[in-house]
Amino acid sequence: MTYKQENDPQKLKQKLLEEYQDKSLEDLDYGEEIETKRGSCYRFTTQEKVEIKTLKEKRVNECLIGDLKLIKGIGPSKERKLKEDGFTTLDDLKEHPSYGTSACELLEKMETRDVCSLSDWISTRYSASHHLNLLLSSLSGTENMLFMDIETLGLMDVPLILIGVAEGNENGLTINQYLLRDLKEEKAALDGFLSHQNSDNVYVTFNGRSFDVPFIKSRMRFHHLDEKINRQHLDLLHFSRRQWNDQLPNCRLQTLEKHFFGVERCDDVPSSKVPDFYLTYRETGNIGPLVPIIEHNREDVVTLARILSLLHQCSDLKE
Repeated sequence: MTYKQENDPQKLKQKLLEEYQDKSLEDLDYGEEIETKRGSCYRFTTQEKVEIKTLKEKRVNECLIGDLKLIKGIGPSKERKLKEDGFTTLDDLKEHPSYGTSACELLEKMETRDVCSLSDWISTRYSASHHLNLLLSSLSGTENMLFMDIETLGLMDVPLILIGVAEGNENGLTINQYLLRDLKEEKAALDGFLSHQNSDNVYVTFNGRSFDVPFIKSRMRFHHLDEKINRQHLDLLHFSRRQWNDQLPNCRLQTLEKHFFGVERCDDVPSSKVPDFYLTYRETGNIGPLVPIIEHNREDVVTLARILSLLHQCSDLKE
């Protein structure tokens, strides 16, 4: 359903309550009740045609092999001196008396495409938002990327409302959103979300390193769920700030999507109002206030894929 943009959240909520007063979740497209091993919840499944561009393996290897600072004990000044002496790549370092063993170990990980170990190695030398971690994600393949975003009842120690997770494939994205019709369905929604995870996945989020992933871990502890969340994680907020902070008024997700992709959200519910809209749904049984929450979450995960693709296309990735 498309509306003329309504900037007043309360007016928007009232309009939605009137529009959907005689409708149920079953009247919304692409949704169904699902059963998990921890109960039932509601799932929406949609497709989005998004071309996710990543770098060629050759380019990634060139960037890695030319960075001598990946070897412990080599800083910027030492790297300059080594390159002046003819050690221009990690291959050249293989016979070096001090750095040869480490260089051979790192090159072996590159040859076997051990992305998890390479990510751990890079993280010992650089921050999680260093451009090499972004480049490394190309080796994982789009089919192993999980674009994830959550909606919650608050900032901490409260239940989730909705978990959106999108998986890359040859046609773009398959998006699954796990909705809590009732707060008692949180374990089932978490179970549905975790069913998409495997050992090769890379989570792609926007501020997820500080919020989404710790929040999910907290809710899993609350429910005594013992599954583990993958360590591989790209938080696009930090990469975006490195790349565009001096070009844009801010690097909020909706600022990026408007500036780079021309996206103008229609009747979007502000994140701060999501709990109020959800609680109105719970109090009234009217699904109207849920509609913009579901669409907001869906658009967020689609925008993540577009931002990742754009970052990979930037030839001047900043260190």
